[in-house]
Amino acid sequence: MVPEQRRQQIVTALGTKGMVRADDLANQLGVSLETIRRDLNELERRGELTRVYGGATRAPKRSESWDRRVGSQVAAKRAIARYAIRLLRPQQTVVFDMGTTLLEAAKALPGDWSGSVLTASRHVADHLADYPGVRVQMAPGQPREGELAVSGPEAERMFAGGFADVALVSAGGVHPQAGLTGSHEDEAAVRRQMIARSFERYVLADSTKLGRVSTYRVTDLSSITAVITDSDVTKDVLDALVARGLRVHIAPPVPVDQLA
Repeated sequence: MVPEQRRQQIVTALGTKGMVRADDLANQLGVSLETIRRDLNELERRGELTRVYGGATRAPKRSESWDRRVGSQVAAKRAIARYAIRLLRPQQTVVFDMGTTLLEAAKALPGDWSGSVLTASRHVADHLADYPGVRVQMAPGQPREGELAVSGPEAERMFAGGFADVALVSAGGVHPQAGLTGSHEDEAAVRRQMIARSFERYVLADSTKLGRVSTYRVTDLSSITAVITDSDVTKDVLDALVARGLRVHIAPPVPVDQLA
């Protein structure tokens, strides 16, 4: 089989499954793993797929909503991210959720930190891939269009299959009665496993998420070690959350000259 025929079969498999593994492709197509890796690299260069750890997913379309989210609440997200990263210790296993605040947290991780990272976010995995002391495991699963992230049963199984020292998770809403909620059912299910299998569980949520309820329940506030938010949180919302027994850490603002 000539290379272009093989690559077309890879693209066809992606169209059917959404994600392919390099070792499976090597077995199915009767070539070496190194040959498949070269094929995947070439197809990614053409924009026909996105490489992930151990294989590839369909190339996502750039989401305007992601672009907007990256550009919103930048100061708050950066403050929260820096605060959260200071809670980590060397040689821990840390879960990084998907989302823009968690990408900021990955960027805040010192280059000399060493440990293991489990994530459902390609943005996080890509950023940490070159950290010499960090072992990154990217979850398998159904690609989320525009998010460069995965969810679904495979991702749930990965996070349910072991334990982590710390989980850093995002939220669509943090409410005194409704607890932790999210906007997408599949994301909420993955996040639930991240929390259930971690000894310390921190929710990274800017003040616009506090007091808010999204569609899908993730977990009760009693399952959360603490919420980390920014200094714009209002007193009434803060008091209501604290009254329910939730610990709330308020991250100090980032200096303006460090926001560029």
